[in-house]
Amino acid sequence: MKIFCYFVEPASYTLDLAKNVYDKNKIDYCFIKSYTLVKSNSKSNKEMLSEISIFNKIRFILKIFKENKMIIVNGYNNYPFILTFILNIFSCNKRYVAIESDTQLQIPTNLITRFIKWIYLSIIFKNKYVLGFSGGSNSHKDLFRHYGMEDNRIFLMPMMVDNSKFYQKNKALPEVFCFLYVGRLHKHKNVEELIKVFKSRFSTLNAVLRIVGDGEEKRYLIEKYQSEKVKFLGMKYTDDLIQEIQNASCFVCPSIFEPWGLVVNEALSSGLPVIATKEVGATFDLIIGRETGYVAADMLQFGEYMVEAFDNPKKLQVFSKNGSDLMQNVWNYDFYNNCLNNTINEVKKWH
Repeated sequence: MKIFCYFVEPASYTLDLAKNVYDKNKIDYCFIKSYTLVKSNSKSNKEMLSEISIFNKIRFILKIFKENKMIIVNGYNNYPFILTFILNIFSCNKRYVAIESDTQLQIPTNLITRFIKWIYLSIIFKNKYVLGFSGGSNSHKDLFRHYGMEDNRIFLMPMMVDNSKFYQKNKALPEVFCFLYVGRLHKHKNVEELIKVFKSRFSTLNAVLRIVGDGEEKRYLIEKYQSEKVKFLGMKYTDDLIQEIQNASCFVCPSIFEPWGLVVNEALSSGLPVIATKEVGATFDLIIGRETGYVAADMLQFGEYMVEAFDNPKKLQVFSKNGSDLMQNVWNYDFYNNCLNNTINEVKKWH
């Protein structure tokens, strides 16, 4: 069965996934956008749809539709998916269209938005030729179920990074306890509340908070909070980012909403324990029941967990080993590859 995949962008983790899974399975792919904020040393010679004309985009999507029996699309609100879905409705020779998604179930509070989303996703997810490739095994699957997709068409396709890039055999805690945040500096990332919690509990203790990232709140946060204990490091990529993660004591992810959070994968791969809010999508699969960190119900509890991590180096070492073992031995490319091939074999039976 011939298969094709539309990736959103040539981000570092996407290129790694393509190299370690899709290339090895001889599954062809392209990128919808050519630009990414998550930069990589690697390059791709695959088609970048954003760099060609509208006419050539349509012609390319038609060609892919004609030549393949299964088409995987990252997301469900981009033009390759919408056009492929419409083509499939009118085609006598049906294809299976798989939506790979890291989105958790989140029902909009606005009634009009909720209704529009319900109509759109119900039409898509109830179609028997549409499959759900869920990035996680909990709320990510619930998204497909909620809008009408049957369980036999929902498959786990785990959110993944190249663990080997981050792995360190013997994780050592730095002399000065270092909490590390990596991500965008946007409101929903809740970085200001993280800083407030840190300042209220660690002002007299031997600890620092290092913040890696950029975004709309950067200037405001730096002007208000930059100090010897709260350090803003700007954007870091590849080896610089890996070194920053490996040299920290504990990773913090305080987001109000986070579909997945691949930085959690990266931290655990480095043997770095994680404190995250319950809204972070990766927590169910990578922290809860795994003894790799803490999941906080609110920022008050988040601060309590930060103090507990600081006060318990032995427990932190246990979390460190558990996290590293989980990513090396379980949540890895072999797991993704097995999920993908088991899904393909299941779909073949339906023909």
